[in-house]
Amino acid sequence: MADQNPKIDVIKQVVSHLTTSPFQLTSETVDDGLQLTLEVDEADSGALIGYHGEKIDALQLISSLIWNQNSVVYAPVQVDINGYRQRRRVALEDLAQKAATKAIESGREILLPHLPSYERRVIHMYLQNQTEVTTYSEGEGQDRRLVVRPNSETTE
Repeated sequence: MADQNPKIDVIKQVVSHLTTSPFQLTSETVDDGLQLTLEVDEADSGALIGYHGEKIDALQLISSLIWNQNSVVYAPVQVDINGYRQRRRVALEDLAQKAATKAIESGREILLPHLPSYERRVIHMYLQNQTEVTTYSEGEGQDRRLVVRPNSETTE
């Protein structure tokens, strides 16, 4: 089990510097990567997740660097705090569905707000099987945005 790995102990030490509350960190090997689940007092979860998930993304990056240090093969690391990732996925899927409906009804492209690449991917994947719309990203770096476009057959 991944919890016996000394790298998990290092990640736990990092988390202990980020919160004064008791927490539980569990790890599970999934597919070709690592899933870390952090359970912490609800009052402290917002401080660990941060504005628009910036802190949880930073913790995920740090955890990935620790986990993959001296590794021959890169293993992606996913960090979740008190179910935030699942709640965010549901919110993104709702946003995607609303944008698709609006694009179909208006016959116009819908430009979504700035999202991190992981969140843009969630929307791309959610809408990939909908025949009425197509998604694509435009722009570079932090200016990259996702566009939901009605297919030409539905607007004619």
